[in-house]
Amino acid sequence: MPDITNIRIRTLFAALLLLLPLTGCKQYYLSLCQEWVDARYLASTHIGTPDPRQEHPATGQMLILDWRIPTEIFKKKPEVVLDLILWDYSTRQIRIPIKHRMDFATYRLFNEDYEKTGGILTYKAVIVTEDGKVFREWKHQLWVNLITVSDET
Repeated sequence: MPDITNIRIRTLFAALLLLLPLTGCKQYYLSLCQEWVDARYLASTHIGTPDPRQEHPATGQMLILDWRIPTEIFKKKPEVVLDLILWDYSTRQIRIPIKHRMDFATYRLFNEDYEKTGGILTYKAVIVTEDGKVFREWKHQLWVNLITVSDET
């Protein structure tokens, strides 16, 4: 006859192992992912179906922003502020209003704009409430505040 204490310990241990992956997850977050876009980004490239976009596929980069915020922050009319530094050392700031507590948005730098700037070098995103308080921040590992020096003679 099996020992009840031993069964309970094994059951508890199994339950803890199943719940362990959940301990690393954050309930509220801001996340960014960078994608390179070219002909390989099209599904038709991989499965060989006809696609008019194959003649002139988009070329560039895309940032995918993903967030989940609590109700109390959502009531403060937050927005995502995306700061970009491009390879030509120009900067851009894009403001994305948050309309849902859990959502995503994309920023695309394609074709002529991509060629002119050289693409995205680094980026930072913050969720800011209407009173200016930062709720979450996400920085690319190469992010630095760009210092510009004017060349006055």
